[in-house]
Amino acid sequence: MENGQDFIDLRDIVSVLRRQIKLIAVTLVVILAVAFVYLTRATPLYTATALVKIDPQETNLLDPTQVSGTNSSVESTRIETEVEILKSDSLAIQTIQLLDLQSTPEFGPSLSITEKFKAAFGFELSAAPSGTELMTGTIRAFKDSLSVRRRGLTYIVAVEVTTPNPDQSALIANTHAQAYIQDQITSRSSTSMASRDVLQGQLETARLRLANSNDALRNYIEVNVIRLAEETGNIELADIGRQLQDTSAQLGQFQTQLDSARLAYTAADWSSFADQIGNEALASLERQRQTLQRRLADAGEGTAEAFDLAQGLARLEEQLAAEGTLALGALETQMLEVQDNRIALIDEAQNAVLESELSASTLADIYSLQQEAGIAQRQYDQLLGRIRDLETQAVLQVANSRVVSEALEPSRPSYPNKKLVLALALVAGLGIGVGLALLKEFYFGGVTSSNQLQNILPIRLGGVIPKVNSTEVGEPLADRVVNDPMSPFAESYRKLRASIDEEIGDEGKGKVILVTSSIPAEGKSTTALALARTYAAAGKTTLLIDADLRNPSIHGFLAAESELGLLEFLLERMKLASAGGNEADRGIQDAPEIEKFYVLDPLTNAGIILGRKKSNVPTDAPLQSKAFLELIRGAQNSFDIIIIDTAPLIPVVDTRYVAPHVDAALLCVRFGEATQSEVRGAFDQLAKATRGKAKMLSVLSCSETSNRGYRYDGYYG
Repeated sequence: MENGQDFIDLRDIVSVLRRQIKLIAVTLVVILAVAFVYLTRATPLYTATALVKIDPQETNLLDPTQVSGTNSSVESTRIETEVEILKSDSLAIQTIQLLDLQSTPEFGPSLSITEKFKAAFGFELSAAPSGTELMTGTIRAFKDSLSVRRRGLTYIVAVEVTTPNPDQSALIANTHAQAYIQDQITSRSSTSMASRDVLQGQLETARLRLANSNDALRNYIEVNVIRLAEETGNIELADIGRQLQDTSAQLGQFQTQLDSARLAYTAADWSSFADQIGNEALASLERQRQTLQRRLADAGEGTAEAFDLAQGLARLEEQLAAEGTLALGALETQMLEVQDNRIALIDEAQNAVLESELSASTLADIYSLQQEAGIAQRQYDQLLGRIRDLETQAVLQVANSRVVSEALEPSRPSYPNKKLVLALALVAGLGIGVGLALLKEFYFGGVTSSNQLQNILPIRLGGVIPKVNSTEVGEPLADRVVNDPMSPFAESYRKLRASIDEEIGDEGKGKVILVTSSIPAEGKSTTALALARTYAAAGKTTLLIDADLRNPSIHGFLAAESELGLLEFLLERMKLASAGGNEADRGIQDAPEIEKFYVLDPLTNAGIILGRKKSNVPTDAPLQSKAFLELIRGAQNSFDIIIIDTAPLIPVVDTRYVAPHVDAALLCVRFGEATQSEVRGAFDQLAKATRGKAKMLSVLSCSETSNRGYRYDGYYG
């Protein structure tokens, strides 16, 4: 805060808003109109919502009592994961395919604005998109219409779909929720079946390990049965051992015979096959076949005998094949019986061995083989049980989610929200309007307060002239300093006079004061006349010179018409000087013509040099003339105060030639009129023109700012 004045006055802000009420109103109307057009043109959209409850804990139907212990952080992470799955492209594709959304106008292919323009003007359209591009576009449109959000910290997830069709919105929301649940079931079943397939490979390995373990124990018993019988002295075991040896030998013979018989059977060599298995019936049939073959070879080709022989030969071969199959099956059965007998003998020998008194080394060997067999059996049983559980889970799988509320057809559009749009438009209109008003006032507009003027210009503020409503008076404003001397308007000029006197001193004669402004209509002429009358009323001999040669106005305030004006006077003196005449411009007393435009103020004793009319020629040269300089010098000898009303600085250059000859320069700034850049530009010109020799002051005219602090109404008449 500087000097207790740098603060925001709400009344000033209100005044600014009142002055710019039209701008604010226009801005508000425009934005409300845009909002109304938008509401009438926008396509209404309907939002349908399906609610899905997600259970973050895994459910095992085979063991309902099993509950996985999780904390809130893990549960929240699982729910957020499911939300992302609901947003995924793969689930979007499933919903799109289920409802054939790629064929609908909302999600299917459509022409862009550019393509529509091309089609309207007959330009060639772009190539048709591929199937992948079409699906990508459909997915993008689907995801734009889809919103998946968790409701707070609950287990509820809202699946929202927004489309122009209320029925379609509800259908898509429900379908997407059901597709998610079905996908969850399918995924779980697939996971179970994939796990089962992995265990199947391990089960086969375990089965082979179990078979090898059991075979290892049986082989140990079979190989060492005689030794074990001798070691234990068990006669029964020795007898079993001998039977086992005979059975093994018989099994070897059967295996050899069976292998040879299979080779002969495969080659249809029935003679060798009959010899291998010792089947006389097959041998007899084979001999009959050979006899028929020889007779067929001897018979004439195509004869009836040959035809009969061929049919008989075919029947005989079919009979041989049937008999051979039966005989081979019988041989294989005998082979299996021998194998079963061998296994039974091994089991019997194993039981006998285990019941006998064995040595420590033998017991260790048998125990090791039994342990390996037992471990292999348990592994096999565990894998087999787990596979059965996985197969059951795949069939009985359920989702950890369910739809708790299906989407219903919305009855009213969710977009655009008319009340919200209008409310936002109202707020935006007021905000933008106020913003534009403040920008216009404080940046692009004029000066609106004395503090603002002091901040803009680095010179002293000479005074603030209050605005007087034109309806209150029917006379020129400058007359009020005489006709209403107790008014705030008159007092403000007395304050201005005091500020000027403080800068240039109130002693001595011939003080020249220049009054100018940035642009026209800022009250400089009124200020010049009112200030001259104030000095005259204070007893100072005062002269007011209307040096605004481009547009003189003082004569209008006085309702005085003259045959000659200052411009004409100066032009005449310049003409005489250029013609070589010897009429020197020696001052007011030596110039009889001056009486034609020199008058006394009817309200005071101030002298006034008038202008006559607007100039139609450049006026900078007359103000640089010797005649004008002699006029000022002569006035300095005759008057205490000389006030010169000059042209505005921005539009014309005249004032810059007068400024070097003054003691004080007063820059008038009308409230809210000239822009800040214009005020700064005018000050820069004036400061350079005075060359630092003159005291510079500013004055804020027509101020609409209310008085601050204490009220002084009682001091005014």
